[in-house]
Amino acid sequence: MRKALPQAAAAAQQPDTGTSKARPTGAGLGRAVAEGLRFELLWKLIFLLLLNPLFGGVYRSFTASAGLRFNGGAVWAFLLSPLGVALFLALFFGAALLTFYEYSVLLRLAALCREGRAVRLGQVMRAALWDLPLLGGRPLALGAAYYVLLLPLQRVVYASTMVPRVSIPWFVFGEMQKSLPGLAAMVAVYIAVPLLHLLLIFVPVRMVLFQRRFGAAARESLACWKSLCWRGRLAVLALCLAWDRLFSELARYWRRSPLGSEDFNGEFLKNLLCSEAFRKDFAWWLLLAVLSAAAMAGSFWLLAVLAAGQGQPMWDAARPAWGPDGEAVWAVVSRRWAAFAGRWRQRMKLCRWRAGMGALCLVCAVGLLLGASQPLLVHPPLVIAHRGGDGGIENTLSAVLSAAGSGADYAEIDVQLTRDGVPVLCHDASLWRLAGRTDNVADLTWDELRQLSVSDNSHPGETAPFASLEQLLGALCAEPGCGLGLLIELKPAAGGGAALADAVIRLVEQYGFGGRAMFMSLDYLCLLPVLERHPEWWVGFCAFGAAGDIDDAVWRYQVDFLAVEEDMVNTRLVNRARELDLPVYVWSVYDEEKMQQYLEMGVTGLITDYPGSAAAVRAAYRAGHPGAEYLWQGGGLPDKEALALRFERR
Repeated sequence: MRKALPQAAAAAQQPDTGTSKARPTGAGLGRAVAEGLRFELLWKLIFLLLLNPLFGGVYRSFTASAGLRFNGGAVWAFLLSPLGVALFLALFFGAALLTFYEYSVLLRLAALCREGRAVRLGQVMRAALWDLPLLGGRPLALGAAYYVLLLPLQRVVYASTMVPRVSIPWFVFGEMQKSLPGLAAMVAVYIAVPLLHLLLIFVPVRMVLFQRRFGAAARESLACWKSLCWRGRLAVLALCLAWDRLFSELARYWRRSPLGSEDFNGEFLKNLLCSEAFRKDFAWWLLLAVLSAAAMAGSFWLLAVLAAGQGQPMWDAARPAWGPDGEAVWAVVSRRWAAFAGRWRQRMKLCRWRAGMGALCLVCAVGLLLGASQPLLVHPPLVIAHRGGDGGIENTLSAVLSAAGSGADYAEIDVQLTRDGVPVLCHDASLWRLAGRTDNVADLTWDELRQLSVSDNSHPGETAPFASLEQLLGALCAEPGCGLGLLIELKPAAGGGAALADAVIRLVEQYGFGGRAMFMSLDYLCLLPVLERHPEWWVGFCAFGAAGDIDDAVWRYQVDFLAVEEDMVNTRLVNRARELDLPVYVWSVYDEEKMQQYLEMGVTGLITDYPGSAAAVRAAYRAGHPGAEYLWQGGGLPDKEALALRFERR
């Protein structure tokens, strides 16, 4: 079969040295950007219409069969099942392969534009398919981690459609900032990630344009830095700094949470019509998509120029990395596919497919308009001071009492049990961060704990005593005209959920505070005594992660609201909760633009360290939406019986 190929085709199999045509020009850069934009537009459509539904459908099918898991249980939903482990690995490595494929096409396009050669996008996309085996072999796990974790975490030069970003949740960084070891770990992450990214920046270039596997490409990336002249090194550094500066300034200008792949679903058009937040965020998503695609194509052109000057032969970017046998097989497959496509087009013409598609579009449009209305939110937005807010050391009397004057409706507090069964205010199980002790709260009695002072990094030089829940309830009831409520988060020690719930219920009953209190926990079982003994109280579930759909949660968890971490918030979650009359409270929100965004999405509770800022944002939002209606228009917490009657009438 090799002898049957023409001599010209055999000669074209030889790698291109790139020496005679490697003359970078402004026109070559412009072509690289234009071709890169063309491919990225096509690739994003393929991802949103095909790949994203496929990956999401597989994930949701498994979680539906395995059962809904929240928080730490979301990880165990996969790890406790051989099928779950296999599925996780398949999704992880599938994302790595698709990310590598996207970079492969862009690098091949950049190399062809650098050489001034004609570009046929379909040919380049087919050729890039044969680069995928380069990611296999023993370093597969490292290569996948590089493409799916390191590059999206740094987000400089490489901006993948499949995995656009990987981020450490803000609440994790917030906790790390409150201790010296945590601060040291943060500094180490901020130094190690950019340095590792910079040293390995040539890995995709070496893999695609020089046909190296990941391990060899990583070693050669380090060698590239040694062989580059000082101008080349400065060019790479300037590229990274310019990229970081550009997108950092854009992020500073537009601080709202970006749309994710989960926001592009079957309700996309409905969201465009009904959601004020979605329209704004989609316009910004389009702008960022164009800018990042153009910047990435231009960056790849520069990296291809620098790689061509290394004195090593580059692979012909227009040809796949196959042998003559593979080319002959592909030619046969291509002819068969062309014949099949021709017959199918002829049949579609006979079936009057245009009229059929027009009728289908008309039906979809009518259905969209009929279902475009949004149900009313349960109650007006609430401002909730996280751990009492910024008016004092967290979870102390001074912090909670100051929240009332800052415009907060509620103060969120964390409650644990001491060894002798007294509910006290403290977030961490250990006393190390707040009091410099290695003991846990559950190890000490209330008399021992009240002798200690607490401090935090947000209030340097200040100290305050520990507070019990009884002290706080007494202070709030004794404060004249104070209408501040409490969002009490139950944080039980292992096996102590029932005892903690019983102690909290007794105190709330004693002070008659049930009408001004809400209850939530990461441990749903801890909430069952509250639900059973006081079904009229407002009880919710707290989550920072989930494996499954939000509508599944409603049927399994009989709660009145969801308190979710910022990274969980998206249009799909808020819409599902809204359709089921389930308020969503978001924690912990620090940025005013994100507060505005969440209110526009339909979130009805902002849990924040800065209640004064949140109250100002809410006031501006309410002024801009004077006709907004809610199921519960009265003050305070909604009355469950009154709401139930409204649900029935509706």
